[in-house]
Amino acid sequence: MQKIIGPENQVRYGVWDGPIEFNHHDFALMDFFGKEIKGLRKKFAFHSFNYLGLLMEDCLVGIAAVSLGYAYNVFAYLYKFDQGKVYEFDTKGPDLGMALKFPANPDEYEIRFKKGSSFLNISKSHSEGKLSLEANFGKKLEISGEFPYSLLTHQPLRVLNPSEPSRWTFTEKCSPLLPDRISVKYEGRELVRDPSRTTLVYDWSGGYLRRETNWYWAAFSSVLPNRTKIGANFAALVNESFFPENAYWIDSNRQRISRCIFDFSQKDPYKPWRLWDEEGRMRLEFEPKGERREKMNLIWTKLYFRQFVGKFSGSFRPENGQEVQFKDVWGFTEFHRSLW
Repeated sequence: MQKIIGPENQVRYGVWDGPIEFNHHDFALMDFFGKEIKGLRKKFAFHSFNYLGLLMEDCLVGIAAVSLGYAYNVFAYLYKFDQGKVYEFDTKGPDLGMALKFPANPDEYEIRFKKGSSFLNISKSHSEGKLSLEANFGKKLEISGEFPYSLLTHQPLRVLNPSEPSRWTFTEKCSPLLPDRISVKYEGRELVRDPSRTTLVYDWSGGYLRRETNWYWAAFSSVLPNRTKIGANFAALVNESFFPENAYWIDSNRQRISRCIFDFSQKDPYKPWRLWDEEGRMRLEFEPKGERREKMNLIWTKLYFRQFVGKFSGSFRPENGQEVQFKDVWGFTEFHRSLW
């Protein structure tokens, strides 16, 4: 197992298809002039988050746990395709490791959150080949599930990139994950009609991100009518300089994309989006249907993001294999701006 931080503070940038030792504490964080940053300033500079998007036949759920070193955020929302967003849970607090426990290890971890009657438990083990999720938000939204997931069987995209000359970010994306068992209840009513058509979008990121961080993001997953499993993760404005965060999966076979172009109206983002790459290996149109947004303007931190849910249509053209076309596959897009 190789460490991501080597001798002489060398960050081992690259695509990591095998297990790693996430020895981020060994990294010496430097300021603009090469002077080491220590103590609370270093702690506050390390950010990590885990996002799970659960897609069912007539609804979806978005869940996130975010640790910023000085503050945490846990949120979840339920979006029904015929009604819009029907429930949202959102809580924040000081990141003291009490309400939210978020160990920084993308291969093996147990994220634990509890506040009042609400809780979120995410357990992942690549060595055991599974991801489990247990949650109850506001005594209204209950989730329980277990998903097979390993480096060998699912071929996640795991890249380590410079955020800027003195900082770095590790991220792991994968889609779709299909459950061995799954239950999603809202106000006591089961929402999962067919577990075999329920899929999960997975996103874990951690590192010393830029003080000002921006990105465009898109992800989706589905089991098509012919039982082909597809999923995708695309990003722009972040980490393109070395190893891009772009890939799609066809029956868990990963196809990497060098660059994704996001073409949408900043003035009216509810107009259709176009996503494409220069090599012609994917062409997508996204039709936004609803969103979750947040805006925060404080002295030390600023945040503005809009996460849209909607339908993707288009095609994948793998290097070897037949073109896969699809229509009206639900998923997520987002633009995110932060000063943290």
